Amino acid sequence: METGFVKLQDNEKQTIIWPFYFCFLAFGIMTGLARPELSLLHFALSVLLSVLVGLGMINLLMLLLKGANKNLALTTTPHFAKNAVAKGIVFMIPFTVLALMAFFGLGWQAIMPFAAAAITTSAANAGTEVIKLGGHPLKNVLVPSLLGMAFSTGWMLIQSLLP
Repeated sequence: METGFVKLQDNEKQTIIWPFYFCFLAFGIMTGLARPELSLLHFALSVLLSVLVGLGMINLLMLLLKGANKNLALTTTPHFAKNAVAKGIVFMIPFTVLALMAFFGLGWQAIMPFAAAAITTSAANAGTEVIKLGGHPLKNVLVPSLLGMAFSTGWMLIQSLLP
């Protein structure tokens, strides 16, 4: 699992992904606090689920982009997928900030629509970063978008079943 730093080549910049797990953590904390009756079990499971979704989403996205674009690993940097995911996942930050403002500032309980939009948009943007490197347009937008939709839908369904 690639969650931290990677060994660099001479002309390569360091890519950091781990701070974006805080976006998933923020969504987990908000969904844990969103119930009218606060339960420690529900809160802990919500946070754990959000971290697992973040780990799974980011690592599976890197794996799929790397597997679907093996030619780019030869023509560009070997860490092109991690770089693309790091650039695409930046789009989670505005949705996380909006969710935090809506939850704590306005008292809205609708957290998962923000999370679903953040995940799907970030995944699609990671695909567009691969397209900029020379990847196939259709598969590099369609596959990450479907993955983002599947993860966000699964997260919402599992979240609704938590005790």
